[in-house]
Amino acid sequence: MPYEKLELSTPAPVLSWANHDLGKEEAKMAKNVASLPFVFKHVALMPDVHLGKGALVGSVVATKEAVIPAAVGVDIGCFSGDTLVPLVDGKSYPIRELANIQKEIIVYSCTETGRIVAAKATAKLTRHKAEILKVVLDNGEEIKCTPDHQFMLRDGYYQEARYLKHGTSLMPFYSQVDKDGYTLIQQPYSGRWQKAHWISGLLGDIPSFAGQPTLIESNNFETTDNRDNQYCYNHKVVEVITLAEEQDVYCLTVPEYGNFALTAGVFVHNCGMAAIKTPFVAAQLEGKLKKIRLDIEAEIPVGFNENKDIEKTVTNWQRWGSFKDLHKGVQHLQNKAMKQMGSLGGGNHFIEICLDTENAVWLMLHSGSRNIGNVLAQCHISTAKELAKLAELTLPDLDLAYFVAGTPEFDAYWRDLQWAQNYARYNRDVMMARFKRIVEKHLSGGKSMKPLLEVNCHHNYAEKEFHFGEDVYITRKGAVRAQQEDYGIIPGSMGAKSFIVKGKGNHDSYCSCSHGAGRLMSRTKAKKQFTVDDLIQQTQGVECRKDDAVLDEIPGAYKPIEEVMANQADLVEVVATLKQVLCVKG
Repeated sequence: MPYEKLELSTPAPVLSWANHDLGKEEAKMAKNVASLPFVFKHVALMPDVHLGKGALVGSVVATKEAVIPAAVGVDIGCFSGDTLVPLVDGKSYPIRELANIQKEIIVYSCTETGRIVAAKATAKLTRHKAEILKVVLDNGEEIKCTPDHQFMLRDGYYQEARYLKHGTSLMPFYSQVDKDGYTLIQQPYSGRWQKAHWISGLLGDIPSFAGQPTLIESNNFETTDNRDNQYCYNHKVVEVITLAEEQDVYCLTVPEYGNFALTAGVFVHNCGMAAIKTPFVAAQLEGKLKKIRLDIEAEIPVGFNENKDIEKTVTNWQRWGSFKDLHKGVQHLQNKAMKQMGSLGGGNHFIEICLDTENAVWLMLHSGSRNIGNVLAQCHISTAKELAKLAELTLPDLDLAYFVAGTPEFDAYWRDLQWAQNYARYNRDVMMARFKRIVEKHLSGGKSMKPLLEVNCHHNYAEKEFHFGEDVYITRKGAVRAQQEDYGIIPGSMGAKSFIVKGKGNHDSYCSCSHGAGRLMSRTKAKKQFTVDDLIQQTQGVECRKDDAVLDEIPGAYKPIEEVMANQADLVEVVATLKQVLCVKG
């Protein structure tokens, strides 16, 4: 459905994909935002739009030189256009050239176990005139990238370029050509060399690129042992240098593994609710759903609860070192933040097992930055309000108080919201790893499975992007980025369908889509209108709690997800349609 331009008397127009009239309070909220002097072009409302705090949930707001501290976000890490990426055809290409070709390519990725594999990817231009720095490696290679791009460490975790230190050991990518002209790739987990055409042969039909054929003469597994070359087990950072220049930057999307190799010899993260498609099928769940749910509820804290013990995966997170730089109002919360990492939270947060139309099993979860993110946001919102009062600003709603770019308050907010967004992402990673182990225990006897597809997308966040010829700050409040080929997750209510989607890059929506179905009524109204019997009936076939504690999450309190999807057919295409069979609510 194309958008509708709402008849609101505002300096900036309001475009709506909701396909219904806004309520009185919703229209007032939309008008308030669209009247702010720094709003760029127009405000976009997604199909799931509904009342929020200050701004509508399901709204996308572009601003010039100012942000409203009502979202949590992080920039997309990217590389300069001349950065070389090795493909399985044995050649390396500038990432700019890969983006200009606009076709699927095959790159090298690294799995959780440290095995190099071939993976499908797409490249694209992500930002114009971005701030960049230079990472110098001990092999003499130099990598120009944005400060926030994540590099894979030798232990498999990631760290942003700006936080890399002298001596930091990165996950190595080593290749060489043997006497017969074959490309050899060294496996980090073993130190052994494999022929690249065997690695790529596992994908089956590999496309050629730029007229270069791939080397698939044989599927024989041949290796040479190189355990004496111990230097290959580390690739270290020598220096990180901030550059005065700005460049257009590019990145790859690698849906299956989330990382790719650079010719410089290291692995890096791709552009990033979380969901994975497993190799399990519906029949394997027979008679096991309740046991799985009870295990999830026992191992993953929900609501205000936290972990009793802090696991090593959490204490090893690289960003704890910068906790001391966060707002002084959260300095007493580090231990609580550590104990809450790997926990679900409350409200509309969930952990689900779903089935797609081919009966494949999917794992999905929705969670955020927990208490630490909320307190950080409140600290900065309070500061913004105080500044607005001191400056005697006339605002339609004090919750729309803002920070101006170039001020210390803006810089402090931007730093903290990046930290909080990274916390949210890592929190989901820790939870998904636990969730995956629980499911593996019941479906494969504890044997680790390799996901067939992984999707991780943010909502309620801000980032700097290029739209309509200008660099602007994009705040997606309850919305998901849907640039062309972006993978996203749009969940329905518990008991309804959910969707894995790909973005169509609709510029009028600032390349965005809805983050769910959207509420029809408040939680208080839902508890008054529905009964536990209604909940039982509306969640038939779903293994979940069916009591008054989760009554506010009843499907009837949400918009029909099918209508929401129909209203954004010009924003996304559906990759997979899922149906929940198990749901754990916060």
